[in-house]
Amino acid sequence: MTMRILGAPLRYVQGPGAIDRLAEEIAIIGGGPAAVVIDPVARDLLGERISSQLPGARLMEFGGECTAAEIAARAREAGDARLLVGIGGGKAIDTAKGAAIERGLPVAIVPTIASNDSPTSHIAVVYTPDHAVEGVRHMKTNPSLVLVDTAVIAGAPRRFLAAGIGDAMSKPYELAGALAGGGLNFFAGRPTELTKAIVARASDILLADSEAAMSAEGSNEAFERVVEATVLLSGLAFESGGLSIAHAMVRGLSVTPALSGLLHGEMVALGTLTQLAAGQGSEEEIRTLAAFFRRINLPTSFAEFGVSGAAELKHIAEVALTAPYAPNYYRKLGVSDLVRAMQLLDEGH
Repeated sequence: MTMRILGAPLRYVQGPGAIDRLAEEIAIIGGGPAAVVIDPVARDLLGERISSQLPGARLMEFGGECTAAEIAARAREAGDARLLVGIGGGKAIDTAKGAAIERGLPVAIVPTIASNDSPTSHIAVVYTPDHAVEGVRHMKTNPSLVLVDTAVIAGAPRRFLAAGIGDAMSKPYELAGALAGGGLNFFAGRPTELTKAIVARASDILLADSEAAMSAEGSNEAFERVVEATVLLSGLAFESGGLSIAHAMVRGLSVTPALSGLLHGEMVALGTLTQLAAGQGSEEEIRTLAAFFRRINLPTSFAEFGVSGAAELKHIAEVALTAPYAPNYYRKLGVSDLVRAMQLLDEGH
């Protein structure tokens, strides 16, 4: 019998001003010396506070894309570090994870936006220099620390939070797809009952609080719940539950010029609607979810980006179906099934 497996970070800390606990939290998980992968925006915003918290740390600037070459360069630059720290957006974070994999070191993660659920995971998504998904690398364990300063998150453009909500809202549908298709999670195990409960709770929070969080001027209770749902709950859900068509679609969207500039969670929102339109969801479910996405400024059709030609949709579908989790669905899908699903979204827009 296949084992039930759930993975999670050793320690998760969230709240306004959490960045000022970084030294204390790193001491709890074993200390340094540390080397920090930090993107330029995060360095401008937090560089002095990071240096005051970690005075001996080497701050390594992130080059802009999480490629194999970028990971190797940061791994070399880390020198004698005994801990990697990733600070910034998802690709800087994944670069820190990739460098930690190459060096065999633990990693601490400090996201500055809540645009996706990568911070808690043991996975690093690697891209080509042309920004297409190249593959996935796996750490042996999840991050030792995930520290989320919601004052920093609240200061970021709300587009990033909306993308995080889009990423997180895929989870009930993808878990259902993985369970129906017999797929395993990212630990090669079956989802636990706790994973199912996490998915349900995240969905409840997002549907109830997302609009209030999007309009909040700073951090309030709705904002805190939504950030936790997009970062922690969604991260546990995808990794310990499994993915399906929604994330498979990201592979096809990322190689389509008109769509490649979308944030990951914006792509996932389109992928989730496509997954439902391929047969998993009723017309009413699709309309309801699409209306929710529109209220928080997430995309709901391909035509709005000028992507409607049969050849272009066919290419998206072909690439999407190469994802290893594409079979996680209640029925086998072919290229024509995904093309028709994408067209249905445009017709109903």
